[in-house]
Amino acid sequence: MNVFNFNEVKRILVLGAHPDDEIIGPGGTIHRFSRKGKQVYVITFTCGGTATNTPEKIELMIEKRRREMEKTNRIFGITKRTILNYQSQEVYRAAYGTDELHHRLIKLIRKYKPELIFTHSRDNHRDHNAVYTITPEAVFQASESILGYLGEPWPIAPIFYYGVEQELAEPNVIVQVNKEDLGAKIEALEAQLSQTRKDYLKHFKQMVTARSQLWGAKFFGADKLAEPFYVNYRSPILVEE
Repeated sequence: MNVFNFNEVKRILVLGAHPDDEIIGPGGTIHRFSRKGKQVYVITFTCGGTATNTPEKIELMIEKRRREMEKTNRIFGITKRTILNYQSQEVYRAAYGTDELHHRLIKLIRKYKPELIFTHSRDNHRDHNAVYTITPEAVFQASESILGYLGEPWPIAPIFYYGVEQELAEPNVIVQVNKEDLGAKIEALEAQLSQTRKDYLKHFKQMVTARSQLWGAKFFGADKLAEPFYVNYRSPILVEE
């Protein structure tokens, strides 16, 4: 086993298709980084307006989601969140219809200069899959000596893929978090009051708690907590507290 030291990482970038994806996926790890004094940048692709079934209430829903994201920023200690304002179910079209989204990501990567990037793994949601696909493309292009008007090139950072509802098939990065990190994750979930799904809070609180207990106990011992990720690497990486 390899023990990966995050202590030298000063800036991370987290990409999430929807306003709560970074909570459900790497929320504990985000809080871990911020409490250790690191800079955490989040890119949220959609504004969450289509969560309502009534078109005339879309703007109201967007405003609710913005307030919830602001509260999540405070809970997690997020340095800055950028909301790209695409509609849900439209991220794939934005990713491949024109160069606009691709160039926006390149510009943000070059601006924030992340040393580590968290993004979606492939699953059954088209928005997640679009972010999963476009992330490494933008990271690579941001490192090339092209498109100088989008900023100075930034070296390719390791990309850690996270799961939301669908579990990762073969996680090989296990990041230890503590009770404070999990508590922040639960608190951020409880702030998502605009969610229309009746069992949303209970479902995700149980899921993220069980997931962190499973991976913590499996790799770090009884009563330990952890979050799983995948990176292109030959053997599992353990991240100690």
